[in-house]
Amino acid sequence: MKTRIAIVLLVAVCMGGGARGWLAAWSEDPSGSRAFPDTAALSREDLARPASGDARPRAGADTETGSSGDAAQPRGDLPSRPTSLQDTEEDGALRVDASGHLVPSADVRLLFDYYLSASGEEPPEVLRARIVSALRAKLPPAAVEEAVRLLDDYLAYREATRTLQAPPGSAPDDLGSRLEAVRRLRREHLGDTVADAFFGADELLDGVALERLRLERDTSLTPEERERRITALEERLPASMQVHREEALRPLRQQAEERELLATGATAEDLRHYRRATVGEEATARLEALDQRRSEWKRRLAAFRAKREALRLAEPDLALREAAVQRLLIDSFTPEERPRVEAADALEAERAVP
Repeated sequence: MKTRIAIVLLVAVCMGGGARGWLAAWSEDPSGSRAFPDTAALSREDLARPASGDARPRAGADTETGSSGDAAQPRGDLPSRPTSLQDTEEDGALRVDASGHLVPSADVRLLFDYYLSASGEEPPEVLRARIVSALRAKLPPAAVEEAVRLLDDYLAYREATRTLQAPPGSAPDDLGSRLEAVRRLRREHLGDTVADAFFGADELLDGVALERLRLERDTSLTPEERERRITALEERLPASMQVHREEALRPLRQQAEERELLATGATAEDLRHYRRATVGEEATARLEALDQRRSEWKRRLAAFRAKREALRLAEPDLALREAAVQRLLIDSFTPEERPRVEAADALEAERAVP
């Protein structure tokens, strides 16, 4: 059982930085609002937030060139902040060197992603304008120009991930080739220095996760040898990363254990007892509330797909059919939910490919 769980966890970690992992998380969990979440499982914030309401404040980091508090108000001609960003603080931070030039870092990417998490609520040009406005409020002129160029490179990279294909000739389960393709794409658009600054820590964790997965699958190893190599592998990570990795994997382990229980015939009451024993009463209530939201999302998505299929069968004219489908989409989902429907459809289509 532990081996199966470990493989599930590692696949999720490996795919967390890629488009498919993000696509699965976003399309199947309507409560998630971030772009590029780390995994498809519950986060610590999911376990910590109250059971009612989906909005959660983000813990923002003050930048060295200005406070994040002014980001709460619209600037210039920008409209009010979208729903998902209201009552939240900016993630990330901006830093300049002694010459006033921008210092690329993972915190810069976090700031970009904070605003880009509202994709689907606002047009891309408005999202970009919000980020540029935040950069201008926090940086000296020379650094603003550098940050805007970096933003445009990052937007181009994100767009390129939408059409990124597995390397020719690679097996469907060849995670190493997929991760390497993403790694190359980052450097093509961002350059080595910025790609390392933005994604270096993630890529280090991905490499460890991938090597661990290979060890888990190596049938030539004895259990003792496998465990020894895995321990040595984990010890390569800096101590701070080991702590963060353990925290990140904890919700994944919880989810994998629950799936194992359900697969062996556990009832809802059995699951409730397990959750109370492992995460406590309050977290159990939050998890059950999240289960209900996911169940309701799946029900609504299934109902929409059934109606859409009926429309496609009933209307022979292509233009009229597509217009009717678009009206159905608008009537069935909010602007924030519609991109998730598209993501769910794309994931379903990918799964159908042999």
